[in-house]
Amino acid sequence: MSASERPRNSAKPPAADPLIGRLLAEKFKIVSLIARGGMGKVYKAEQAPLGRACAIKVLTPPDASATEDEFHKRFFLEASIGAKLTHPNTVTIFDYGKTDDGIYFIAMEFLEGKTLARVLKEEGPFGEERTTHVARQVCRSLREAHALGVIHRDLKPANVYLVGHGDENDVVKVLDFGLVKNVESETEDLTQTGLFMGSPKYMSPEQIRGEHCDGRTDVYALGVMMYEMLTGKVPYDKAKQVETLLAHVNEKLPEMRDKKPDLQISEHLETVVLRCLAKNPDERFNGMAEVLESLKLTGSGSATGTRELEALRTSASFTPQPSPLPPSGSIPAAATTSITPAPPSSGKKWIPIVVGGLAVAAAAAVFLGRSPTPAPPTASASETKPAVQPVPTPTSAPAVVEAPAAAAKVEPPTVSLETDPSGARVRDEQKSILCDKTPCKLAVPAAGLTVIIENDGYTDQKLKLAANDPPHTVKLTKAAAAMPAKPAAPKPTATATATVPPGGYHNDPY
Repeated sequence: MSASERPRNSAKPPAADPLIGRLLAEKFKIVSLIARGGMGKVYKAEQAPLGRACAIKVLTPPDASATEDEFHKRFFLEASIGAKLTHPNTVTIFDYGKTDDGIYFIAMEFLEGKTLARVLKEEGPFGEERTTHVARQVCRSLREAHALGVIHRDLKPANVYLVGHGDENDVVKVLDFGLVKNVESETEDLTQTGLFMGSPKYMSPEQIRGEHCDGRTDVYALGVMMYEMLTGKVPYDKAKQVETLLAHVNEKLPEMRDKKPDLQISEHLETVVLRCLAKNPDERFNGMAEVLESLKLTGSGSATGTRELEALRTSASFTPQPSPLPPSGSIPAAATTSITPAPPSSGKKWIPIVVGGLAVAAAAAVFLGRSPTPAPPTASASETKPAVQPVPTPTSAPAVVEAPAAAAKVEPPTVSLETDPSGARVRDEQKSILCDKTPCKLAVPAAGLTVIIENDGYTDQKLKLAANDPPHTVKLTKAAAAMPAKPAAPKPTATATATVPPGGYHNDPY
């Protein structure tokens, strides 16, 4: 029978997976295939003799023997570190190893839920409350990892699982800590051969340039995720991944309302996201603990939240969004050069990825073609500062009148505070220390500020401050001496030791 005479539906059925039904490490029986990707497959398995359901991730090493040895070392180093992570918002690793026939596997808890990427695709953008709920849990997971020296380096919605637990929804489980990623997968369009750390849509500028990465690299990726949760889109998503990488390094961050015009978001959360996405790592939060504390204040409306917002807005990392475009529709040069990345040194790799010659040439032409020092923008009417002339002319442009008003609200008003005796601590009602030792000056928002004054041996005093108050001097009252306690009969030793709590467990895993 010729090829033209064969039935068109005679395609061979897919070959049976040889791992299904197999017992790995004499205790994990493979039940079914859950998912596949560029680096291997994930199976559902049953752990004997416990009968516990678990997930088995089987990794495929590279074909080249020279690369396999490096893969072997990286796998066992990072799998052993990942097994030490115990936070409830991190997936639990039960076991890992290599079989006699060269199968690398990681056994972890079996999760019934959906990835954040799938939820966003099916349900669309999140509101502010749901976004911060998910982001806070991601912070807690990575806070523990960073404390152990583990940087995720590939944080993205596909590596964040949302599961249900009793009456709780959106319980976060962060997956895949520190494993080498192959971007040849269903969600990525890069087709060149090679191993690549991270996913282009969520990578930080320093990671793209091949520079030093630390916990702030994950902070940037979390900022991209929050941006996507709120708007339904990532900041940079170009036709080619090389262009996406260049955009993270060079382009100004698109305003979130350009992605979602009807976005409802508090100024505080917007500022947190912008600071996470600063191109310079030094202008981001120092770590996940700081991000978490700021996210806790979102929507609080407290004086602490107001001061936190002012601190974020006045930090170097916060770049205000540009004013509406001029009639020509062009963006002023100053708006496009607010954060200029340092040009790559000749001794560093810029993008650690194997790409075709044309892609490398195009990337180098775009990146190296930028002038290390941007040319100064053409002098505008606002730069001539006619607003400071003694007699403003009727032809003054509106932008000239608005410029002084924008600069007038940089610093909040302060109130001087002294105590008798001096040296007292001052905190707010949320127990945040505002002043270690009086006398001092306190920044007071327009809504006012209530403070608690503390000094050892003196009674605490509460004071309400207004933004326009004159200097305050507070007379402290000595605390009453404590009544002497009646001598108690000595208790037996057995009774005293019984008060020690058994074990050594922490009541709060966070």
